[in-house]
Amino acid sequence: MGCSYKNRVFDYLKGKNEDPDIEKHIESCPECSALVEGYLEKEKELDIPNTVYEGGDQKLKEQVVHYEKGTRRIVIFTLLGLIMGWFSISYYTDSFLPTKIILAIPYKISEIFYGLIHDIPYAYTRAAGAFIADAYFPQNRALSFLAERITPVLTGGAVYGSFAFFTGDSRIFTLKKYLKFAAAWALAIGLYGGALTGLNAYGVKKNNELKDIEGFFLNSESYGELFSEEYEGYGASVFELLEEAFYEDGEPEPLTDVRRAHLGEIQLEIWMGKYRGGYMIAYVNPAQRYLVTDEGIIYRITERFAGYIQKFWDDQFRDASEDYEMSGKVDLDEKLEN
Repeated sequence: MGCSYKNRVFDYLKGKNEDPDIEKHIESCPECSALVEGYLEKEKELDIPNTVYEGGDQKLKEQVVHYEKGTRRIVIFTLLGLIMGWFSISYYTDSFLPTKIILAIPYKISEIFYGLIHDIPYAYTRAAGAFIADAYFPQNRALSFLAERITPVLTGGAVYGSFAFFTGDSRIFTLKKYLKFAAAWALAIGLYGGALTGLNAYGVKKNNELKDIEGFFLNSESYGELFSEEYEGYGASVFELLEEAFYEDGEPEPLTDVRRAHLGEIQLEIWMGKYRGGYMIAYVNPAQRYLVTDEGIIYRITERFAGYIQKFWDDQFRDASEDYEMSGKVDLDEKLEN
């Protein structure tokens, strides 16, 4: 059976009891004496050693000042980088070499970034009548604008903010801190670029279904012309006939038993609507009556639409444009059999 003074001894050790009878009891009771010794040993193990700052106050103040100045410089450089990123597209027209280089850095890094995560088919990189042949996402003008403007903004903030880091006091702005800074920017740029690329992939899929068409850019050997519902007069009238012929048999059906005959194919640019606002390069073989999308999907086209493509290739609807000037009407079917 334990000593009845045990709880009173604990209170004494915690400073809750200053009864001198407790001290006399501890001296005479082996159990309570051992309890006190064990408590004191534990207390020694938990003692935190006192440390004294050996440096001078002036040195500490200098470190604080350097940290504040360095942080302010990083913020300023980052903001300047964001601004330069917005205007970086102007490096195309800048003739002053130093500013041209400074502005080009965010834009070129953005180009490399999208080149790694997004493949633009070769047909879109050539000046083949397309209005936005060098865009990041030719099939979606809105996404292309966001990629071309906002990505260099983020890149500029990261690049010039990094420059401020490297020119700061390395004792304060350590490599570990910089890696955190760089990782945050890399994550932001990666998520932004990845989101745009994903949205573009969805838009490309919808474009390849040949829906929401708002224009056709027809080509001949030496000439091309866009016919669209957004145009007034002749361009809109021709588009109505082209659209009518395109969907004459309903929505085009994919073909699985047709092999492409590249010889005789004519390039056709199909302009899309419904918020995508871009164009898709396709190829039409009027003789075999098929259309190939940029993803390689082959569709059957109507005989009438195939005839219009061939007619424009041959004479650019010359007789139709002359008739329109004379009467205000368009008849693409006239002499189509020829």
